[in-house]
Amino acid sequence: MMSIDVSLTEADWRALSWKVLVTALVGAGFVLVLEPDHTAELPVLAAFGLWSTHILFIAALFLAGVWMLQHYGLRAPGPVIVSALALPFLFAPVSLLLDYGFGNPDEELEAGASLIAVYVGEVLAVAPVALTVAVVMGFILRRDTTDEQRETVSRDSPSLKSMINTVPRSLGNDIIRMHAQDHYVEVVTNKGSALLSEQFGACVEKLAQLDGVQCHRSHWIRLAHIDNLMRRGSSYICTMSNGDEVPVSRRRYPDLKERLGR
Repeated sequence: MMSIDVSLTEADWRALSWKVLVTALVGAGFVLVLEPDHTAELPVLAAFGLWSTHILFIAALFLAGVWMLQHYGLRAPGPVIVSALALPFLFAPVSLLLDYGFGNPDEELEAGASLIAVYVGEVLAVAPVALTVAVVMGFILRRDTTDEQRETVSRDSPSLKSMINTVPRSLGNDIIRMHAQDHYVEVVTNKGSALLSEQFGACVEKLAQLDGVQCHRSHWIRLAHIDNLMRRGSSYICTMSNGDEVPVSRRRYPDLKERLGR
């Protein structure tokens, strides 16, 4: 399974706020289409306001939990997992207050049920929405952070052509992987690929100043572009940011896993 690694200290909070707002509005509309019994007695606008506010608070609690756990040193993907699991328990009291404020108080609470029973029932009721929002926010955070890290790596790295002068300028600088093919080397970047009349070993040496690693006798990959590292049968596979799958030798797997911090 892919490791979720995010860093809220590096995220663009303004852009993230807009994405949270859009998520809340779209999510509220989606919930209303399902016509939940919980808000069946409310006018459409009131129900929309209730659900969008619910999702906004859920997202805010999730992000606050991730930030706090990162701040206290919990390693990825711990902050995301712990925050997602704790979310229904943290949001349940907020949900009860929001329901009351929107004129849709909890029926069990009005019937005089114990606070513990009402709380447990609300945790179970909000868990599906809370976990769904957590998954969506985790995906947004991971994508934003990964894109920002890759842009930073590409911007701070020397030009690819200055290291391997036979690389076409049209390929840019953001190399993803390199592959030996007979007497040629295939270079793949975020803008395309090309076959070079080069020696693979020499090219690996020329790219030594980049954050890459030779993962196989005929494959070199850029660490910043690795999306997933997994076992498939008796072999190991790296999935790159462009969807390519690259084999990883048994001998090189432990080092690569350590480099990725997994």
